[in-house]
Amino acid sequence: CDLGSGIVAGAAGVHARSIAMLDGWTDEDFEVLRSPWLLWGHFALTCVLFVVAGVCQWLRSGPEVPNSVGFFHPFTSDGGGGERVLWCAVREIQRARPDCQCVIYTGDDATGEELARRAKERFGVELRAVPGVVKLRWRGLVVPERYPVLTMVGQAIGGALLTAEAVTSYRPTVFFDTVGHAFGYPVAKLAGCVVACYVHYPTISSDMIARVASRADTYNNRSIVAHSWLLSVLKLAYYKSFAVVYGACGRYAACVAANSSWTAAHLRRLWRVDRVRVVYPPCDVAGLTDFSLSDRSGGGRGDIQ
Repeated sequence: CDLGSGIVAGAAGVHARSIAMLDGWTDEDFEVLRSPWLLWGHFALTCVLFVVAGVCQWLRSGPEVPNSVGFFHPFTSDGGGGERVLWCAVREIQRARPDCQCVIYTGDDATGEELARRAKERFGVELRAVPGVVKLRWRGLVVPERYPVLTMVGQAIGGALLTAEAVTSYRPTVFFDTVGHAFGYPVAKLAGCVVACYVHYPTISSDMIARVASRADTYNNRSIVAHSWLLSVLKLAYYKSFAVVYGACGRYAACVAANSSWTAAHLRRLWRVDRVRVVYPPCDVAGLTDFSLSDRSGGGRGDIQ
């Protein structure tokens, strides 16, 4: 009852102050409020707010799992260094927090047991527990061949949509991106997750922008663009705009790790954050310790000791 009375009293006070503010208004002032542009602007803003509220509600509709880490790695069968980073990260999380539930967001048709076996057989990484698996049906949205034109924009939007699919299927405490889809970070943040990432290579770099600015004919700047002043100006504007949005999305990550000092420097410049740590990729050197160097010589110096 007291709460209801307080709300009514507060509303009455706001109404009284509003009336007092409007007492000095003239007919011309009220006419401004009836401007079609102002009405349409108010309508558009209302629509945007409703859409944002609906998106937030949808992103938080998935089951929230406390004390959990979701590893975003759509391709878990490439066998490269990025996959080794994934399994080492899962192993270290399980070692540091045995009670933490780890899941893998992947588009591959594989069970947790199959992924754990693959991690051990291919990379020598033995997991302490079998991870959960969340199947991503929209993985094709991040395949570069899908976008012959404006590839970076297509992959960026695809990455955001794929992140939305991930967090609406399983909403972890920590969303850990191990492939570098930064445009999904605001999505994961809106879903209520803490965002962490390990970046192998920035999506766009100052080097790429410099090549376009210098009109160099290279891998990211086709000859038809390099030899056209107008196309070069348009592409440079596109790259710079993309870099601004990329940096804004990257700043949603609370914990950022890079695989080299080069990548870290670019992230600090593009994302405008200082919390980037260099974590060199894990390399398996255990097998090299059993490699005999006896009977091997170089340059007539005899056996290597």
